[in-house]
Amino acid sequence: MTIISILMEPAILIITVFFLLFIMTILKNYRKIEVNLCSIYNFLKNLNKNELSYRYPELDKFMSSNDFTNTAWEDFKKALIFPEKLYIASQNTNNDNYRPEIYLTLDASYFFNEETLIYSKINHKFIQTMPTLLTGLGPFFTFLKMAIAFTEVNFSIESNVGNSLNGLIANIQIAALCSVFAVGYSLAFMFIEKILYNKMCKKYYLLIQKELIRLFDVVTSEKFLIDLVKESKLQNITNEKILKSLPEDFAKAVSKSINETTTPYLENILYSLNKLNEQTSKNSGGDIVDKLF
Repeated sequence: MTIISILMEPAILIITVFFLLFIMTILKNYRKIEVNLCSIYNFLKNLNKNELSYRYPELDKFMSSNDFTNTAWEDFKKALIFPEKLYIASQNTNNDNYRPEIYLTLDASYFFNEETLIYSKINHKFIQTMPTLLTGLGPFFTFLKMAIAFTEVNFSIESNVGNSLNGLIANIQIAALCSVFAVGYSLAFMFIEKILYNKMCKKYYLLIQKELIRLFDVVTSEKFLIDLVKESKLQNITNEKILKSLPEDFAKAVSKSINETTTPYLENILYSLNKLNEQTSKNSGGDIVDKLF
């Protein structure tokens, strides 16, 4: 019995077809995962941490429009904080290279992991059951082949006993090989699937996590609250100084307005009245005001 004849046995051929079908299924699914995760990684890789605050709308648009990241990104955005202290620091700093940062309160792996980037995008539970299905096909076809073999045995004619026994032994051998091939294909599938998963999926989701960690500094809730208290005190001091200087600034502004606007205007009016009075006196020979009274 040659290898080709064994593989061409209907039961073993069916098991082989299932094995190849399962391999093509995971290749198709993992290829889809690889293409999408690779595009996400390439986009994140080109972002500069110092420019993130200005390119955040671009990042938000890309992640929200991508089918692989839109759900996780919406949750991720809720964990981002844009501290007000960054604006104050940017106004007070003398460093032209200063760039405000966006902080993250939880680790990026909490949002972007195997479940959100891989398992939820494919039928992962079905892929996990594929080795079990291959293994189950072995006993099924083994007992089926043995049942068929026993029905073909004919001991009623003495001359057919030898041929019947030879046929029974051959069928039993094929039945045993069904289980051997099924278990072998199951082990081979698990080995191939693990290699393809690590190379096409796990590699890129870990790189995406690494890039997000690079772009967003994680700040704990305790540290954020401490910074918030410090910022609140700083703002209170600033507001107090503004309130104290407000009356003085208001008086200076009013005085400046009177000196620069009102006083010259009144002087011009008095000058015009004097000129008018002089002109009237020349024409009438006396002060027009004296004639009125």
